[in-house]
Amino acid sequence: MIDKKHVLNGVKSVVLDLDGTLYDKRGLAHRMVRRLFWCLPLLASERLARRNMHYLQFATGEEFYDCFFHMMARGHWWNAKIAAKWYELVYMPAMIRLIAKRQPVRQDVLDLIAECKEKGIKMAIFSDYGCVVEKLEALHVDPVQFDLLVSAPEMGSLKPSEYCARRVLELMGAEAETTLFVGDRDEKDGAAARSVGAKFLLVNGK
Repeated sequence: MIDKKHVLNGVKSVVLDLDGTLYDKRGLAHRMVRRLFWCLPLLASERLARRNMHYLQFATGEEFYDCFFHMMARGHWWNAKIAAKWYELVYMPAMIRLIAKRQPVRQDVLDLIAECKEKGIKMAIFSDYGCVVEKLEALHVDPVQFDLLVSAPEMGSLKPSEYCARRVLELMGAEAETTLFVGDRDEKDGAAARSVGAKFLLVNGK
């Protein structure tokens, strides 16, 4: 559980991860495999491409996704265009449906969001995936309450990109010293926070 009494002391801005932080992600990967068993090779290529994209930085989100989909197609019968259509029309919609039906929202994180609203603390959602608004709506979390909704890929990289973390602060008009990053992965969310000198709160995965 998050100790809200102390975690927001001196904090003026909060940057929240989405997947695994705002909702409990346990079981989602297995459910995705069961839901998309008919296209397991594409699922496997998505995961491999995502791993290979870490620590690469592109100038734009378009360049990022162009490389991502070409990586997905490497060594397979499908091309980058087919990979892109599958990702946008099959993979992400399936994930959003499963999040809406099976993945519970973390009440302690909702409480933290409410506390931030009460204190007038700026809030951002900083995701490693796209479809941020759609996922928030699937979780019945109002996107309007956040000052910024952004994903790392649309800024040309993946967490723990220092460039993306710094860009989030710039877009929020926030100072690193008074910003708290909240996430479920220390090696990604925590590393991004440390790269810009911000505080980090690890959300328990259990």
